[in-house]
Amino acid sequence: MNTLTQLDDAVFIQDQQVKTDSLKVAEVFGKPHKDVLQKIRTLDSSPDFNERNFSPVEYLDSKGESRPMYEMTKDGFIFLVMGFTGAAAAKIKEAYINTFNQMAAVLYNNDGNHQQIHEGAVVQLKSGGPLYTISKIFYDQNGYMQNAEVIWHNKANLYRELLPINCLTLESKNLIQNKTLEDFWASLHNFGVGKLNHSRNQNILALNLMQIYQCIEGLPPKNQLSAILMHSSNPFPIYMQHNHAVSSAITNKTVKCWIFNTKQQQIPLLW
Repeated sequence: MNTLTQLDDAVFIQDQQVKTDSLKVAEVFGKPHKDVLQKIRTLDSSPDFNERNFSPVEYLDSKGESRPMYEMTKDGFIFLVMGFTGAAAAKIKEAYINTFNQMAAVLYNNDGNHQQIHEGAVVQLKSGGPLYTISKIFYDQNGYMQNAEVIWHNKANLYRELLPINCLTLESKNLIQNKTLEDFWASLHNFGVGKLNHSRNQNILALNLMQIYQCIEGLPPKNQLSAILMHSSNPFPIYMQHNHAVSSAITNKTVKCWIFNTKQQQIPLLW
């Protein structure tokens, strides 16, 4: 009998279900495949259970000939191997079930709303309310997303809270974009825009993102923020260009900056 404890290749996702197959079961438990097939065909389970948890398929053997095989769900697997006894079999069953659980977690985390929830994502409670930025995700022992640490700004203060993943939902793209821009410019105002502006023109902001990330905590990932900053417009400073070389009014050195026009914005900058 095989004493495998890692069975990553034995369990797979198909049609939004986590499955294994009779060939792999036979290999792992050290049994002839024909005996495993016979056991599946003579199980005492109901026809409805068998239909939901066992699917007859074919595979090609080493000679390229078609052979019968069954694909099965976790429930089907558990029903099948209940009669496999002994200490070695028990260890393999435990490892197999753990692998099923891990693959189920992958399916769960990649399904629907959960595949979009990630560190840096902007979310809110399903019941509504303010927008939060996810700073860290916590998983349970089986790999399921369980809780998220979220952060948000209130005036000059940064707050953190732990919330259940199932209570959170993603906001619409426009609201996320506007909220991110609002938080970014508010953070700059609170820190002091004049400390970060390399421009010598009073109507122009020249900002170096690397410097900003060194000075301000709680910003979204740089690639996400960069994509959103290119859409900055009234009532925020208006995006003009980025990666532009500026003779810094702060250091008197040449610095690569993001350039924004502040002349026409509706919300005055706080210097």
